[in-house]
Amino acid sequence: GGYLIEKLKQLEAKYDLIGEVRGRGLMLGIELVSDRASKTPAATECAEIWNRCKDLGLLLGKGGLFGNVLRIKPPMCITKADADFMHDVLDEVLQTI
Repeated sequence: GGYLIEKLKQLEAKYDLIGEVRGRGLMLGIELVSDRASKTPAATECAEIWNRCKDLGLLLGKGGLFGNVLRIKPPMCITKADADFMHDVLDEVLQTI
């Protein structure tokens, strides 16, 4: 979980669309916002990212009160290679949004 959250925090630093990466262990969330200062939910972008990730083989959950949180709940047998794959797919998709 620590390795995965570290990789996701790298994406948070790189993309303004990510308002916050949060969670504990392997239950993580990526909150997407259109403005970090006001924390305006980015529900449309979240749905688009969710769909594009699915097309590239990365299955994520989607939720949150405003539908702007990507939920990450991988199996306990996740490897560093799996975490790297998740990071790379999210990085590729976020570049296009």
